[in-house]
Amino acid sequence: MGVVTVTIPLDPAVLAMAKGQAHAAGISMPVWVARSIRNSAIVEGARRYQWFDRTADDAEAMAAWDDQYRMGHRLAGAEW
Repeated sequence: MGVVTVTIPLDPAVLAMAKGQAHAAGISMPVWVARSIRNSAIVEGARRYQWFDRTADDAEAMAAWDDQYRMGHRLAGAEW
């Protein structure tokens, strides 16, 4: 795993919240930020899958899904 330093301007209130969350979790800020980014990607994937699941019995919606998420770019388990 590589390590990169990134500078991101944050509102002081957001920075204070992040520091508080990291401290409460007993982890460093970089670890907290990395976990937050990873978790948000998982949540977004789950949101897309929920849409997929809700429309799975609708042929037009499934065709739109296929058009939007080409083979190799779909969520795991969504290919058929």
